[in-house]
Amino acid sequence: MRAPPPPARRKVLFVEDEAALRRTYDRFFADRYDVAFAASGSEARRQLEQFHPEVLVLDLRLPDTDGVTLLQEIRASHPALPVIVTTSYVSMEPLINVLDLGHSGYLVKPFDMEDLAARIDALG
Repeated sequence: MRAPPPPARRKVLFVEDEAALRRTYDRFFADRYDVAFAASGSEARRQLEQFHPEVLVLDLRLPDTDGVTLLQEIRASHPALPVIVTTSYVSMEPLINVLDLGHSGYLVKPFDMEDLAARIDALG
């Protein structure tokens, strides 16, 4: 008798320009999720079409685009994709800018990786 196949791992795309944080995400989440990474808005757009993530973790500060603009584009092309926004901004302005864009959570850096994992897991 065959064992049932393992459950499919959730596909998570991390859009983060800081290489050290991408490595941390990889170390922490590679055993838990099927992960992909993008260091810029243009890479994120390409990964959205090639990787087809089920959850997106999006840094608001990217080298080639504003994260809010990228989130607006994602909402237009992938309206049901859950997005967790991360930022090192502590002012309220970026939060106000993304509140109406249908994100699924907001974390200010530095944050606990278990907190991020719990948010990803809670998305279905």
